[in-house]
Amino acid sequence: MSQHIHLIGIGGTGMGPLAKIFLEMGHTVSGSDLQPSDTTDYLVKLGATVYFNHAASNVNDATSVIYSSAIPVQNPEIVAARRNGISVLHRSEVLAQLLNTKRGIAVGGAHGKTTITSMIALCLENAGLDPTVLIGAHFAPFGPGAKYGQGHFVVAEADESDGSFLRYRPEVTIVTSVEPDHLENYNGTFDSLIDGYRRFLGNCDPSGLRLIGIDDPVAAMISRDFDCVTYGFSPQAQWRAELLNLHQHKSQFRVYRHNAFFGDFELNVPGRHNVANALACIAVAHYAGLTISQIKGALRLFTGAQRRFQIIGSKNGAIVVDDYAHHPTEIAATIQAAKEGWPSRQVVAVFQPHRYSRTKLLFDEFSRSFQEADVVIITDIYAPPPEQPIPQVSASILADQIRDHNGPKKVYHIPRQEDVAPFLRGWIGGGDLVLVMGAGPIWRVARDLI
Repeated sequence: MSQHIHLIGIGGTGMGPLAKIFLEMGHTVSGSDLQPSDTTDYLVKLGATVYFNHAASNVNDATSVIYSSAIPVQNPEIVAARRNGISVLHRSEVLAQLLNTKRGIAVGGAHGKTTITSMIALCLENAGLDPTVLIGAHFAPFGPGAKYGQGHFVVAEADESDGSFLRYRPEVTIVTSVEPDHLENYNGTFDSLIDGYRRFLGNCDPSGLRLIGIDDPVAAMISRDFDCVTYGFSPQAQWRAELLNLHQHKSQFRVYRHNAFFGDFELNVPGRHNVANALACIAVAHYAGLTISQIKGALRLFTGAQRRFQIIGSKNGAIVVDDYAHHPTEIAATIQAAKEGWPSRQVVAVFQPHRYSRTKLLFDEFSRSFQEADVVIITDIYAPPPEQPIPQVSASILADQIRDHNGPKKVYHIPRQEDVAPFLRGWIGGGDLVLVMGAGPIWRVARDLI
């Protein structure tokens, strides 16, 4: 039966994919957001109605209203929906309905969720299994990271940030790594977050697959408490990868399963972290019944999701790359991928710290994560509401710390992000690779530069 579903913040990374799925299911879809974006343009073309304001009248005629953790409870659309007896659901409740009624594959962990989800989706899609897919980024085959499929599988990112991933009861659960982040939603303690991951794994179908990345020490510790399958570069991993070649745009690697040769694979994206992501995908695709040649063929077609080591173009001969890295581990891995792929180029890392709370909590880790870069540019901290500044937590102090850890390297603090592109244009050339990183609007620097 067709319903009218209204999504608050319809342009968001979690909401856009759901909106696309509801449209493909044949429902009437409306939504609100504060500004137009690629996602809202795409959804309007598919038939959604989008309002660029938040007002009670936007939810008229809706049968249900969906919101995310980013939307405050006093939002006028939530207030109006509750007053009018319209069903109000958190996006994770809707995702749980999709995941829990089919063969759910939930991809969780601190890093690699988007890439692994995209890889698995591509493998299942290419094998003709017609999965339902929800990815937290634009991914070329599926527009704003989603499609509604008629097949048995649903593959989705499971976001630990607000604890909502505990609503899922999947057949396949993946944990890539566990790191202290979003602790404000876990009583401020890492132990509570680790406990959350244990519960997430505990919710997996007992006859299904729990897949854990054991190159990460915390995930490795958790793996000892579960009947699970492990993956990684570690000699102890049941699914183990061995690097053969890391090129600019490609990675070649060998896979062993229980120490027996499984196959040689090739990826058209750089970096050892992507080999680890592909290994998780290979284990899941094998579980889902795909042949080795089906998996090889799909992975060869994988060229990455938006803002995941995305090569935007070049300026004065310099290569310009945009990446979503906003956590110290991700920054170090992205810089390492650039160094391994382009060893003769100088890596110019441009980073916009995201949130005062995260910068404070991980200050020391951030200051050490740029060691492989040749030039570092730090802009002022991007703080989405309701974040407030914290004394002694600033981009300039972070830049000083990076200088202290990196000796003679050039480290610049450029407060306004709009001043970064003109600064770079003045001196970058053919020997450089510019890496623009962060979860906020810093992506515009890469576009402005070109």
